[in-house]
Amino acid sequence: MAGDGWRASRTLWALIGAISLLSLAIWSATGVGLKAGDLLVILGVVASLLAISAFYSQRRPDERLARLTRAMAELLLLIFMVGSLSYSGTSLAMPLRDEWFQAMDVALGFDWRFWLSVLDAHPAIHEVLVLAYHSMLPQTALLPIVLAAIGAFRHLDRFLLSYALAAIVTVAIATLLPALSPVVHLGITPADHPNIVLAVPLEFAQHAQALREGSMKLVDLNGAQGLVTFPSFHTVSAVLLMLGFWAAPPYWRWFGVGLNGLMLVAIPIEGSHYLVDVIAGAALAVAAWAAAAWLLARERQRTAPAGRALAPVTAV
Repeated sequence: MAGDGWRASRTLWALIGAISLLSLAIWSATGVGLKAGDLLVILGVVASLLAISAFYSQRRPDERLARLTRAMAELLLLIFMVGSLSYSGTSLAMPLRDEWFQAMDVALGFDWRFWLSVLDAHPAIHEVLVLAYHSMLPQTALLPIVLAAIGAFRHLDRFLLSYALAAIVTVAIATLLPALSPVVHLGITPADHPNIVLAVPLEFAQHAQALREGSMKLVDLNGAQGLVTFPSFHTVSAVLLMLGFWAAPPYWRWFGVGLNGLMLVAIPIEGSHYLVDVIAGAALAVAAWAAAAWLLARERQRTAPAGRALAPVTAV
């Protein structure tokens, strides 16, 4: 709806503020966080994006550019602050739960070594899955551009809020139930897959171990790794991106379904995840998508002028 693009979601910014304050508090208490220089760069980019958004809101009105630049600022804050929290959570060194997740996979009939051997025997399929796996961040940047271009501002707000909700819950669960991944737990080495190189580098396990031992404190953005195993945040992102692209024209919709479907197939082996990580990530994404719709509907009811009829929130 025209006009909705100007107004920032209070719920989303309240959550961003809470995550940012929590990140800063943990950095101060534990010393585990981003390097000061990296943090200043991020804040500078965010401030610039918000200034551009204000310019296109007030000085030269352009609803699409105003909403897009603000969305990019919101995403940057969420990605880097929640990412830092995942490092801080790992440093708490809670007991590892790889045996639990491996036992669940066995109960589900999922043999990680077997599927690794299948990929190793089909390098061409592996190459396709690697590309799909690494598409997560480019897609996360692309989706706001597509939604802003078509004026789907409410859908964009829903995507961003569900992304924030799912990210903070993912980090909280991963902090309490950490794991190092099947590659580490099963003792997988490059000799077990000589024909392919998995999408996730072994550095992620080295970072996790260094944080757990207290030998790593500052996070270098150039070498940052995803440390979350259960639930899989790649899965969370794939499902939310599918739902996000669903509001776009058909060619974008089926692009989102196809590419993220491939990403979901890639995640267990290429991303070194247990199958239960993927199942939990998908369930969390759907729950966050529903919760975001409910929260935004309540927000609109509170902020709507008296007597104004509200359009229903479209379920996807």
